[in-house]
Order: sequence, then C-alpha cells, then structure tokens
Amino acid sequence: MKDKDYFLSKAQDNFPELKFSVLTPDITEFIGSNGDSILLDLGEHAVGHFSFAFDKVNVFVDAPVRLVIKFGEDMREMNNDFSQYNGVLSKTWLQEEIINLDFPQKITMPRRYACRYIKITVERTTRPIRLFGFSFRASTSADVSVLKSANTQDALLNKIDLVATNTLKECMQTFFEDGPKRDRRLWIGDLRLEALTNYYTFNNLDIVKRCLYLFAAGECNELGFLPSFVYETPYYHSGATHIEDYELLFVVSVCDYFEHTGDMDVVNDLLGICKSQLESFRATPDKNLIATKQDGWFAFIDWCPGLECVTALQGVYLYTLERLGELLKAIGDEEYEKYSALISEVRSASKKNLYDETKKVFVNSSDNGQLSVHSQVWMILGGVITGEEAKKLLLSCLDNKAFKQPVTPYMRHYVIEAMLKLGMKDEAVQYLKKFWGGMVELGADTFWEAYIPDDLDFSPYNDRMINSLCHAWSCTPSYFIRKYGL
Repeated sequence: MKDKDYFLSKAQDNFPELKFSVLTPDITEFIGSNGDSILLDLGEHAVGHFSFAFDKVNVFVDAPVRLVIKFGEDMREMNNDFSQYNGVLSKTWLQEEIINLDFPQKITMPRRYACRYIKITVERTTRPIRLFGFSFRASTSADVSVLKSANTQDALLNKIDLVATNTLKECMQTFFEDGPKRDRRLWIGDLRLEALTNYYTFNNLDIVKRCLYLFAAGECNELGFLPSFVYETPYYHSGATHIEDYELLFVVSVCDYFEHTGDMDVVNDLLGICKSQLESFRATPDKNLIATKQDGWFAFIDWCPGLECVTALQGVYLYTLERLGELLKAIGDEEYEKYSALISEVRSASKKNLYDETKKVFVNSSDNGQLSVHSQVWMILGGVITGEEAKKLLLSCLDNKAFKQPVTPYMRHYVIEAMLKLGMKDEAVQYLKKFWGGMVELGADTFWEAYIPDDLDFSPYNDRMINSLCHAWSCTPSYFIRKYGL
C-alpha cells in the first residue's frame, strides 16, 4: 500500500493549470458621496478577484473613505439584508466587505469571490469620490476552447446544458470545489458527479486524478473509511467527517475513471484502497446482510429534512459492489468471483428483508418505516429490483406525498440515473426539464445547491442567504444530455 507522501506527490504531479480572463462590468465609473451606491453586473457568473481605482473628484479627500462592497450570485441575494442572517453556518461565508481607503489608489481585493453582481456603497466620506477601472479577473481550470455545443433539438435542453457546463467550469479550480462561494472544499459526492460531467465536456483528466489522489492521502477513521472531504489551501488537510455513502462512491469514482480512460496506473495505485472501503463497510451489516446504524454513523444521501438513510445506503453498497466487480472483471483480478457471489447474496437478502411484497415498496424498520424516493431509487440502482416492476415502483413514488422527495440536484441525478437504467428515457428528459429547467426559468446563470419548486426559500442551513447558487453536484444535466443523447 502506498503512503500519504506518495499520494500527495501524485496529486501535485496532476496539478491543473488555471486559466484567467478579465470581465468588465456594465458601468465604467461612479461618482458618489455618503450613502450613494452602485450596482455592477459582470454579465455572467464568475469566480475570481475584483479590482478598482478610487480618486478625488475636485477636492482632495482629507480622511479615510469607508466602502461596503457586497458580492452576490443572483439579484435576490443582492437584495438580502445580510445583517438579518439567521442560518446555522458561519455568517462569514456571506460575501460582504468593509474597507477603509486612506488615499487615492488602485485596489485589488485579496479575497476570491463567486458572483455575478457587485454592489459598492459609500458608507463614509468627507468629499465626493470617483470610483473607476472596475475589473474582475476570473479563474477556472476548465479549457472552454475544447467545449462543443450540445446542439439538441430542444431549446430548453440546450439552455440547461449551457448553464450546467458553466456550473462545472466555475467549480473547476485547482481541484473540483463543491461550491466556489461557500465551502470551497473537495467532497467525494461532488467529485463523482463533476468527474462524470467533465468526461463529456472539458475532459480534463489531470484534475480528476488529482482529486482521487488527494482523497487517497486522507486519514481513515477507526472503521477504515476515507475522509469525505479534503482541503488543499493553505496546506493539505483531510476533513474529520466520514460519510459512509461518500466513502463507497470514492470506489465508484475510480471505476468511472477507469471506464473512461483505461488508465491502469491509477487503478494499480488505488485498487487496494477501493477494496479496503468495501471491506470496512462489510463490518456494518447485521446477520441478514442489511446495513445498520453505527456509533458515529452518518450517511448523507440528500438534504431532505428528516430523511432516514439506511435503506438507501444499502443500495449504495450494492451499486458500489457491482461497479467494483465490473472493474475487477475487466482487469482480470482474481477476486472478481468473490465480489460476484457477494453481490448476488446481498441483493437476495435486500429483496427478502426490505421489500414489502404487498405494498410493492422498500421499507425498513431501521428507517422507522419511512417511505422515500431515495430508498426506492437506490434499491433500483443496486439491482435489487428490475424491469417493469422497478418502473412501476419508481413512477408510483415520484411526486407522491406519502414518500420523502429529493431536494438537491445531487439526489435528482440518481433519480435520472435510475430512470435511464430502466430505459425510461422520455421520463428522464421530463424530470430533468422540470427541475433544472425550473432554475433556468428563474434566471439561473449556474445551478443551485438545493431547489424545491414550491419552496424557493428552502435551505439545508435554515437561511437561503447562505445557499450556494453555483454548486458542483448540480452540473450533471450536461452528462446526461451528452452521453445519452437526451
């Protein structure tokens, strides 16, 4: 087994090149005094650094000038009063700065921002001032020159694809960030979906390899699970959170990468870690081979309030077993037969213990008998139920108030994946257009972290102001449109 230094060295070898562009707002200069403000529009969402210049108008400014500068991803965010924020995440993620300027100068703000709009308010000055030279230096590691248009026959799908690729572009920095406004870290769940979309758009393989190696370098917990997120700035640090479905999806991400590239060097480096994740997970099921809650246990699945996750996690486990089995068969690994037998055994146990033959749904006492779309989808993706029986089940639970429904584009990705697995291409198109198209109709430049059509104020953190409006896990419409020809 390779060590941490080896993996970090490999990650550094695949450091992606950042590409820069300069955006100029729609207004070139502004003259103002106390209480005056200006709203700048970059014309598109961008990630980078803002600069401007300030000077006197007629009379030299004889005291420091205080400006309040606010950055927002959409106009609703710009119109929010940040002082009223009441969410559970740190208020410091809200993009607002107070700066004091002692004399006329050019200012390049040191922090990086994710925004389309910038509002500058003159809070205090003794004289009128002139602001000018507004400039935003945007960054991404995505090479937009290689991106080809999807060119579907559907105008809305074309627009969705455009917004989805822009979402991915903004999140491609020196690794796959989950959201360039907030968190700015690498999560396994986001990595998997970003990598899939990247393969069919920018096809930057360096950034995928870098991310896989960064996780491989992470510190495992007492169960042997990889960290669910890592930081790289100002130095490498692996997060203390270990989310069981994410650890499994690291394995799937390696399988996706090999399927796309055939790169045996990466597989040889990471296969031992992939097997260890599944071996660690095998310690969690009960005597019936069904996942159970553990001390310190946490599965994500979705931000749906009150969601119970055990059955869905069982499906993720099966999904991962199948994908690793396919990889082992492709490379001629002698353990393929062991995994093949295990998949059949766990699927059979899942159908026997979790499927209610009378109600035709998956339900689990460990989930307190809760019905959710999430459980049904992951049992389908895990191959526990197939064909017409699975189609009827999926159609019966979507938009059914008796079932917990997805609230994130992340989980909605897996709904569409299940539909396509069952040959439900028309239904997949309609589902994609309903949810991602809904954000487009609301003016989204990039796709959001969470979206409930009937509750636009929904936030996993109790306040929409902190929501990320450019979030990595929402980029996959481009993957579906381009891979499956939707």
